[in-house]
Amino acid sequence: MSPKCSAGPPAGSSGSSRRRLRLRALALLLFPILCAAALRLPYAPLQAHLVSLDGVRLTDRHGRLLAAIPGAQGAFSLRLGRGEIPPEVGRIFVRLEDRRFFRHRGIDPRALARAARDNLRRGGVVSGASTISMQAARLLKPHRGGWRGKLGESLAALRLEAVLDKQEILRLYLNLLPFGRNTVGVGAAAVTYFDRPLQDLSPAQVLLLATLPRSPSLLDPFRNPGALGDAAAALSPRVGIPAAEVRQALTTLRRGRPERLAPHFVLYVENELPRLAASRARGRQIVQVTTTLDLELFRETAERLSQELARAESSGKPALRDAAAVVLDNAGGEILAYVGAPGPQPAGPHAAIDAARVRNPSGSTLKPFLYALALEHGWTCASLLPDLSLSFGSQESYRPENFDRRSRGLVRARTALAGSLNVPAVYLLSRLGLPDFLRTLSRLGLDPGPAASLGLGAAIGNAPVSLLELTRAFSVFPRGGLLPPLTAVRSLLTAEGLSLLAALPAGPRVFTRESARLIGSVLSDPSARATGFGTRSRLNSSPPAMFKSGTASGYFSLWCLGATAAHTVGIWAGSLDRRQAPGATGSSVPTAVARAILEQLQERPGQPERRAGGAQPGAEPGEEPDPPPGLMAARICTLTGYLASPACPAEREELFREGTLPKRACPVHGAGQGLEALALELFLEGGSGLRVLYPRDGATFYRDWLEAPQGIPAWIAARRGETLEVRLNGESRALKHPYRLDLPVRPGDYLLEVIGEAGRDAVRYEVR
Repeated sequence: MSPKCSAGPPAGSSGSSRRRLRLRALALLLFPILCAAALRLPYAPLQAHLVSLDGVRLTDRHGRLLAAIPGAQGAFSLRLGRGEIPPEVGRIFVRLEDRRFFRHRGIDPRALARAARDNLRRGGVVSGASTISMQAARLLKPHRGGWRGKLGESLAALRLEAVLDKQEILRLYLNLLPFGRNTVGVGAAAVTYFDRPLQDLSPAQVLLLATLPRSPSLLDPFRNPGALGDAAAALSPRVGIPAAEVRQALTTLRRGRPERLAPHFVLYVENELPRLAASRARGRQIVQVTTTLDLELFRETAERLSQELARAESSGKPALRDAAAVVLDNAGGEILAYVGAPGPQPAGPHAAIDAARVRNPSGSTLKPFLYALALEHGWTCASLLPDLSLSFGSQESYRPENFDRRSRGLVRARTALAGSLNVPAVYLLSRLGLPDFLRTLSRLGLDPGPAASLGLGAAIGNAPVSLLELTRAFSVFPRGGLLPPLTAVRSLLTAEGLSLLAALPAGPRVFTRESARLIGSVLSDPSARATGFGTRSRLNSSPPAMFKSGTASGYFSLWCLGATAAHTVGIWAGSLDRRQAPGATGSSVPTAVARAILEQLQERPGQPERRAGGAQPGAEPGEEPDPPPGLMAARICTLTGYLASPACPAEREELFREGTLPKRACPVHGAGQGLEALALELFLEGGSGLRVLYPRDGATFYRDWLEAPQGIPAWIAARRGETLEVRLNGESRALKHPYRLDLPVRPGDYLLEVIGEAGRDAVRYEVR
């Protein structure tokens, strides 16, 4: 028989086998590498915890605790960073929960074997094998249990071990562990159950805390202290603490929960913190925020507000029951005190409302910004303004009045601003233009609303603003025209112990240094403010400070702004439900508080020393030249604002920006020109024309149906001695000095034309 032939391996089969072997070897080699890489991928629950702010401690500038940001469902938590958990605390928790914590990598095989053995012997679950890493993973991402939940928890524990060291995992676990009574974390538990910091607890007290999470409701020490004591005593041999010490520690239990101090400021910081953390922390875990608040100053300010409101109530003004205060450090715009409601612990129907951020009618507080804008446009503190019974507006006639209902004729800008006169301010706004003024307010961080809803009344009080933004805006004057950043946070402390300084952007320049200094000199001038406030005004402080008070129509919104070189203070008082308090003004309650705070700050150690002679507010600490740089001094006539002549009965020194000094001496005293001529120059803007002062172009009048005689007064500014031609809807008549006439009140449309040698003017108006 011929031999059988056996088929050999197919061609190339040996090569395919070798390739498969190489691929398997490569897979076996890559598998642990890929697993290790997968474990190090970002873990969403951990990342969310790191960037969350639950439990972050908020302190004042000196480290005194103000509050802690609550966790889920308002849980009380105090997040602790590296080095803030005493070693003994970590030792006790590890001994009780995971003795091999520092020797395994997230899952403990020995613990798994022991748990399986015990559970099989007892026929049920009597022992677990969760490590601290697994418990931390479950706290980060809770699950419903079962083998799927346990598997996910184990994988998550491996991921934590891959990206965190053991101390970080232990700290994560202790910060997330619930202790009952809506308390999360061992730091918060120390306060809740012993009313003291964690580092002040004894080992026996720590053991009581370590026992509590096993069954927080059953072992609640305030409801069942015996049960907690028995459970902790049973565990005491495992940590080497005598049971007698545990029993003794039970007697030291004391309910505690830190009082939420400066609540409105804390809420303000909480709202600002996410943005700041995103820009500065950049994924780092924050454990503490050091704010700019001075807790002692806050308490003193809040208490003083309460006292002044009580004094107002006792004097017959019960409607004054709400108030707010803001104190800024001018150097960096830091908020030193922030009171949203009177009293260190506000009470009452409006206690929860932050009055420092409620928008209220501004009263006269915007006038300094208006006058500063005028200085930027070439006006001076000596410029004359009309304080007469004038009407403004076109569609509707607007006739402002001063607070005391008096008219003073012609006044210098210094007198008008320092005395808070209304008519000159409205006239000035009519000359500068409302849009330009609103743009200036916007640059100051103020948003009073659209021009159509404000009109010229924006100069004297109908523009709504908040105390916080208004105080910041007012600090532009002591800061030499620079608007400060509003700063509530000094630094952020991360879990690694890294202190991150809060960024302080440079504030924009709103006014020139010279304009800011001139406004400061006006608002700190007792002689100038005597016109509106008398010689014994509450605004006359020592040392000199700049002040601006304001009272809204209806007396439900009272203001006072005050500033020295170092600090700016803003006070608001009134009624949030708009109840009127007749007779109360911004120069009463708010001024008393603002002045007291500024004087108190000046007496504090480390404040700039008082300078002899009362240096101008807004100056830098130290010696200051007189006059300040960029300004020049000159003697002027107090009546006309021109350079003083020997015939002037009263004169004073005035400051001018370079190039704005009056070009001639007083034209009245010793020169023969009358005040009426000066008024004409003012109304005719220095030209030789004529002008219809009233009615305003486009005005609408409504006829009263009473039988009494009625008329519309017409006022015309023109050079004295000239005979004018007046045409009303084409009907002509001659008019001599004084240039006044009554217009008929009959329904219809009218064109009033005035013609003279110096020119012509015309206005249209309507009677309904």
